[in-house]
Amino acid sequence: MMAHRSLVLLPLFASSALAQLPAPTLIQRTAPRATWTAVTTAGLTTGVTTSPPTVNGTFRADNPGAVGQDKLWIFGGSLGNNTSYTANDLWAFDPVAGTMTQVIADGAAGSPSHRGRSAIAWNPTNNKLTVFGGDSRGGPTGTGTATLLGDTWEFDPATSTWANVTPATSPSPRRWATLAHDPITGGMLLFGGETAMTTPPTYSNETWLWIGGIWTQLSTSTTPAARSLHSMVTRTDSFQDVVMLGGGNNAMATPDQIRFLDVWRWNGADWQLLSDCDVTTNPTGAGTTWPASTLGNQAVYDPLRQRIVVQGGNGITVAANTIYVYGPSYGGSPTNYTSEFDSLTNQWSIYASPTTGTTPFNNTDTVLGRVSRYFVGFVPATGKVYKACGQDPTKSGSKPTYSVYAYQANPVATTTSYGAGCNGVGGPMVLTADNAPWTGRTFSATSTGFGPLSFCLGVVGLTQVSIPMVAVLPVGGLGCDVLANPDLMVAVLPTAGSAQITFPLPNTPSLGGLSLYFQAAELAFDLGGNIVGLSGSNGLTATIGAL
Repeated sequence: MMAHRSLVLLPLFASSALAQLPAPTLIQRTAPRATWTAVTTAGLTTGVTTSPPTVNGTFRADNPGAVGQDKLWIFGGSLGNNTSYTANDLWAFDPVAGTMTQVIADGAAGSPSHRGRSAIAWNPTNNKLTVFGGDSRGGPTGTGTATLLGDTWEFDPATSTWANVTPATSPSPRRWATLAHDPITGGMLLFGGETAMTTPPTYSNETWLWIGGIWTQLSTSTTPAARSLHSMVTRTDSFQDVVMLGGGNNAMATPDQIRFLDVWRWNGADWQLLSDCDVTTNPTGAGTTWPASTLGNQAVYDPLRQRIVVQGGNGITVAANTIYVYGPSYGGSPTNYTSEFDSLTNQWSIYASPTTGTTPFNNTDTVLGRVSRYFVGFVPATGKVYKACGQDPTKSGSKPTYSVYAYQANPVATTTSYGAGCNGVGGPMVLTADNAPWTGRTFSATSTGFGPLSFCLGVVGLTQVSIPMVAVLPVGGLGCDVLANPDLMVAVLPTAGSAQITFPLPNTPSLGGLSLYFQAAELAFDLGGNIVGLSGSNGLTATIGAL
């Protein structure tokens, strides 16, 4: 099976001057852009001082989080900074209430064994939490023998019970694999992982599907390189796919520790490469973008901004020689940078605190610190990304200050309808937003109700008005009003009774919070070219959000 990296080319890039990416271009992570804030009601982690660590929902790392039923689910994980102690309790963070609640106690009968580094995701098909594999570490006492796990479990919140659903045929035991819901098949997609704790380790590039209680290994024509500690996210909006990114492979070119900078899309049948910055073939990164960190984190998809968010984690300057040196100034473990992959452009942007982002790496953010190996998810009920627990090497016991942090733009781009349209030649005039008005993107709205000889005037205003159209032209229809001040008008030729108004928004963060007002007006003509009617749609208030 084909991998996207070729070791045959390695000798050509033995010079560090040829194999170093330039320093990243940092964007200030400040409001109205998305910023991180502490969820103080979820509690502090600084009070946990016992050894071995107390089992609680605020002090753990090394498992992925999963969102279902508008809660962020937190299962098991290491109790401390990459320690041998592991848990098997289950917690739920409710962002509406702002509370962290233990659902299943540690050591409860019928639970999966103590573990970390598992593949975990929410299955919306059966509304259950799915857990596969991981490793036992030292168990609840920290003194057990670490073993790889290959069992499959499901948690049903309706009954608050776990079920061991491991079938006869399963993926081999592994840790640091990834799991995500596949919206095309309705199953759960598994990729990669570390399948042998050897020196160097053994890695997988297998793709498996869990559906109907059966694991099936899928054959693909294109296969990403074997890896672990990568991320997979489900894009549940118009994309309807799974995206995989990052990860590492410490056996690929020993003694280098390979950090992947690629992004892949699963379309329900095969893998497609969306973005890559491969130093073996493009050592300067020319024409590409890349994230600031590739592992030790968990990516999450924000459907409001249509971006994949990666916070913290290990940087990419990790090499024992000069073959794989990915960057001269932003490695380290971990970084406070927030990397975002834009689903519309397939490009990365790197955001940092304006007060600490100038430090090359290992910089401590004033809000977050330097947290990695956390639990994360996007919660639709609040429209925010939440990052829970994790580890911070700069804090006492490597514990983050707060249990949970939230991330989102303020305000979020929104559109709302106001006023009423009237009848055009082709029927009722209705204006509907096609997307959200974010800076640096093109906002569009579509209006219907145009006749075959009509012309559309798209009106963009800084203020709302309410002026009868008959006062503008005598042919204005009864009950038809001008609803947006005509500060700008664009002419559009309708097609099949509809017309799309487009308005490019500058990539200017200060526009965040500004409201623009849109309306579509119909000029109707007769066969002689005379204006015989003027009508208008409802208005749209477009409040701009800053990317």
